[in-house]
Amino acid sequence: MVKNDNAHSLRLVESLRRNTSDAIASELAELFPLSKSATPEKKHQWASETSRFLEEHFSSETVVGIRKDCKCNDGKSIAAKLLKYLHQADSLQQFVDDFNANETFASLEYLNDHKLRFCYPQCYCACVKRVPGNVPKAWCYCTLGNAESIFKQVFPQEDLHMTLIESIKTGGNKCIIEVEW
Repeated sequence: MVKNDNAHSLRLVESLRRNTSDAIASELAELFPLSKSATPEKKHQWASETSRFLEEHFSSETVVGIRKDCKCNDGKSIAAKLLKYLHQADSLQQFVDDFNANETFASLEYLNDHKLRFCYPQCYCACVKRVPGNVPKAWCYCTLGNAESIFKQVFPQEDLHMTLIESIKTGGNKCIIEVEW
């Protein structure tokens, strides 16, 4: 029997426990175990299968909540970079322009003084990035949790709303998260 000890799997199972029930979390862990020694191909397959499971069993809103809760990190290093540019800028537009002039790992698009787009030029997901081919959109909702962690540090006083506009692993040209407050 495959050992279910991969960090991606453990995060998903724990998110299911927090957002649904122990029974559903245990069912997914039993149906779709993933070892930390899994190949990139196996991880990609697992991501697709578990995403389909979520889409078949839950509403879109619940799927988004489950996957947002699976974020891989706290976003502190990216938030620190963003804050550096924000504190030096006289306006949100200047913040966006300065960030884009100096950083390549991501870009920002200014929409208005209460809405930005945060864009990644490539897929950074360790679970699926090394294998060609798409995954269901449900998989990519974790990036909303990552973006939320980042922007809550940048705009801590604001009530933030994140929307996944496009993702590379669903056929898009880049990953685009709309950030609104």
